[in-house]
Amino acid sequence: MAMNKNKLFLLLSFFGIVTSINAQTKYWVRLNNKNGGNPYTLSNPSAFLTPAAIQRRTTYNVPYHITDLPVTPSYVSQISAVPSVTVLYVSKWLNGVVVSITNTASAMPIINSFTFVASTGVVNKYKLDMPVIEQPVFMPEQEMRANPTTTFNYGGSYWQNKQLNVDCIHSQGFRGQGMVIAVLDAGFLNANINPVFDSLFNRGGVLGTRDFVSGGTNVYDDDAHGEMVLSCMAAIKPGVIMGSAPRANYWLLRTEDAPTEKLIEEYNWIRGAEFADSVGAQVLTTSLGYTQFDNPAQNHTFADLDGKTAPMSIAANLAARKGLLVLNAAGNGNGSSWPKVGIPADADSICTVGAIDSLSNVTGFSSIGPTADGRIKPDLVARGGNSWVSAANSSAACFQANGTSFATPILAGAMTCFWQAHPYLNSFKVLDTLKKTASNFAIPNNSRGWGTPNMCAVPITTVFKNHTLNSSVFNFTVSPNPFNSIVQINLTPIYYTSINIQIYNTLGAIIKTINPPASMLNYEYDFSDITSGVYFIKISTSQGTIIKKVIRQ
Repeated sequence: MAMNKNKLFLLLSFFGIVTSINAQTKYWVRLNNKNGGNPYTLSNPSAFLTPAAIQRRTTYNVPYHITDLPVTPSYVSQISAVPSVTVLYVSKWLNGVVVSITNTASAMPIINSFTFVASTGVVNKYKLDMPVIEQPVFMPEQEMRANPTTTFNYGGSYWQNKQLNVDCIHSQGFRGQGMVIAVLDAGFLNANINPVFDSLFNRGGVLGTRDFVSGGTNVYDDDAHGEMVLSCMAAIKPGVIMGSAPRANYWLLRTEDAPTEKLIEEYNWIRGAEFADSVGAQVLTTSLGYTQFDNPAQNHTFADLDGKTAPMSIAANLAARKGLLVLNAAGNGNGSSWPKVGIPADADSICTVGAIDSLSNVTGFSSIGPTADGRIKPDLVARGGNSWVSAANSSAACFQANGTSFATPILAGAMTCFWQAHPYLNSFKVLDTLKKTASNFAIPNNSRGWGTPNMCAVPITTVFKNHTLNSSVFNFTVSPNPFNSIVQINLTPIYYTSINIQIYNTLGAIIKTINPPASMLNYEYDFSDITSGVYFIKISTSQGTIIKKVIRQ
């Protein structure tokens, strides 16, 4: 990775409590249950999940689980009311709180006396039985590939995209439209003024930001690592750089305090992951990882790499089980005293990403497996040797950089486009399918895993029998409405054999006709060439026809 530390992190909280992390000792308070008059129930998920998050669960038949419920508010209130105690984070997935205590001798006996408290201790490693959440599998019976129709000028980022055959899937219209990616990192310094992101910001492609380290929403004044990561996916500057998912939407979440290396940062990462889930992100990518800390007593050991010891790894697996496609950098430790992957790259349900160079050789720094329980890691590899990235605080707008930090977002964007093209697959099946297309599929190993996946190996146009998503009624949404120029059209994720889009004026005249691929359910169109007024969008599919009114401002 490009950072001078070997990190990967994520944070969690239902209440969104944000307090600056200081040098005080932090304590983890694990709770017994979610009873005690908890006002939230699994039968009413809209009370704690956004419509986008609920839609993802519904579409892929992901069941609601006790881990989805917020922590009982009265439990948190009682802990917070203890003198000298400050509640820093609340984790619904792990059912506990992180607190800072100024007078441990007086506060801890009170906290331990609460009947709802299971255990307390200095923030440290611990094991937790993880819930098993079954995922359905949707597989096409017969498939055929559409011919590429469009090419793009990728500039210096051409080969890192070409290695994954991203240019092919882009040419077929799949560039991440309508997909949502959460990026958890150390900061996105000046990304909001970097010209390579002009298209991203002008179209409203950044859905929101959160700083889970210092509080607030400004993520543009800290470390530039996240900005370089983001450029691998979202940058657009023809002839200079194009990311692997340039039309996707993004949540930018700062969860890493770059100057420090503390175990508390794993809990920060968990908080960010919970937030990403709650707002409906589909893909979660992180280019950080944890092995050793400023306080050696907190250091991980190789034995911790079992996917169920480190809190961050537990949370990464939970995120995947809740329907997110989770990618994490393997780390840059090969050749050092810690050659193995870091935390949470050991998690069994995520895609751990190693680094290759321009010749597809594994880089000398890319961390290796196996995990402590013998599983192969990394899962897949992408360009991490001399990757083409961008940062506004650099003397050169774009430049080469090394690290699994960059291999990970390059692959994350590519997999996002693949998922957009194959919406009948859930996140687990996306990873499994791409492993089967990868260069090392027959002989996976602990340096390159299953190898380099091919985004166009699985045909785009699909014909499949008795396999539909968990929605049966055709509909579509148009946003924003009213609009200025760019319109996002999203179809209900069910199987179509044909799609036709027509734009009518109030006189009934057809002013635009669009015939997208039948497997393309998310569209983004520029209607700046039509005048202001009222129009009607008519979408005819094999599942029916619907007309909706839209307004061009």
